[in-house]
This record gives sequence, C-alpha cells and structure tokens, in this order.
Amino acid sequence: MTTHYLLDHHFMLDQAKGYGEFGHLLAFNPGAKDAQLKITLYFEDREPVSFVQVAPAGKSTESNYGHWPIKPTVRFAMAVESDQPIVCQSTVGWNVTMNSYDPRATTKSPRGIRECAKSYMAITQLARDWYLPDGIVIDGIESIYVRESEWALLLNPGAVDAQVTMALHYDDIAEHKVTVPARRLRFVYMDEIARRNKHYGVHFQSDQPLAAQWLRTVNWYDSDEIMCYWSVPCVPGPLT
Repeated sequence: MTTHYLLDHHFMLDQAKGYGEFGHLLAFNPGAKDAQLKITLYFEDREPVSFVQVAPAGKSTESNYGHWPIKPTVRFAMAVESDQPIVCQSTVGWNVTMNSYDPRATTKSPRGIRECAKSYMAITQLARDWYLPDGIVIDGIESIYVRESEWALLLNPGAVDAQVTMALHYDDIAEHKVTVPARRLRFVYMDEIARRNKHYGVHFQSDQPLAAQWLRTVNWYDSDEIMCYWSVPCVPGPLT
C-alpha cells in the first residue's frame, strides 16, 4: 500500500464576482492489475471524509470535484492510498465563468473570458523537515506591474497536533511558529509573515510527520482576479 498526498485543492464558486475554481485527480496505473484507491479528503475546519474508486490497469484515469463528496466553497488536501504502484497528479483551474467551460459561457469580468491553471505531482512521503527555496512576496507598484502572494500548505494526517517552526532564511533567519491540528490542513498566509520584496528560503521543522506544499498567486494591483498561479511540493529532509 502506497500513499500519495496532493495538498492544494479549492472547490470554489463566487456568485457575486463570477469566479470559479475546479480541480481534477489523474491516476496513472501502468501495471496489469486494477488499483483499488482509498481517497481521503482533509479540511481546515472539520474531520476528513473518505471514498473509494478504481484506477484501471494500463491507463491514466481522471476524476474531479463534481464526483466527490464536497460542495463549494471549500479548501482541502487529499491522500490517495493505492494497493498497486501508481502515479498521481492534480490539476486545478481558476476561471471567471463560474466553472463553465462552454464556448457560450459568459463572464462579469471586464477582462473577458479566461482561465489559469496549476498542476503538480503528488508527495509520496511524510517528513518532519521540509524545504522551499523560492519564497518572495512581491508588493511594489512603483517598480513592478504584478503583485504576488504566497501560502504555505501543511497537512497533518496524524492523530496528534503538530507544532511547526518555519525558519525564513534571508541574509538572517526569522522564525515563525504555527500549530497544525491533527487530521487537518493548514493554510499559512505568508504575506502577513514574510518581508516584502525579499527572496527567502523556508525550512519547516515539525514534531510530527507532515506533508508541505507552496502556493503563489499573481495578480494585477487593481483587481483580485488571478493573472496566473502555481503550486509546488516542498522538498522533504533532513538534507545531508
């Protein structure tokens, strides 16, 4: 049995603005035997829920939010347990058409119909140390035309609350402590922690095994619409 962790999911509908966010799980089973999957969804504010599905042999299969036991608006992480070797990837699309991809879809956005997407591979282990090399919160309208925000995503699938120290490495080191409750996902908004317009790396140290991921969004200064975004798994440690 192997477990794959995919931390960055957001099923969203904003009726007032017309925004939407919708995602997918891709499970590639290259073997000769169907894989039996147990999928557990972890939330920020409630207990996990689980369901099962099959990844047929010799192919890649897609499933998505529309078939899972969730409703908008909710953020969540996912653990995929498989009895066969598989590879997992997630893709999530943000749009201004209320999750409609019909050619006749309409939008409230003055910038017109559009979508941006993020896609990332699964994390395949838990660790007490995680590393992120590319941190920067960009906020300087006088010198750059985009604004960039960041979040650290921490999943604690265990039964004990995790105490985490985030060491932000600039020329010096600044520490910030967070608690990730048991069986919960924690989003940490880095704009409230990091120094503006300064590159930094992050070393996460936890007293419980975690999975860690990093999300960055790019916006125009005059709009909360997303220009683009990406999401990357952090690197497990310890590094030697």
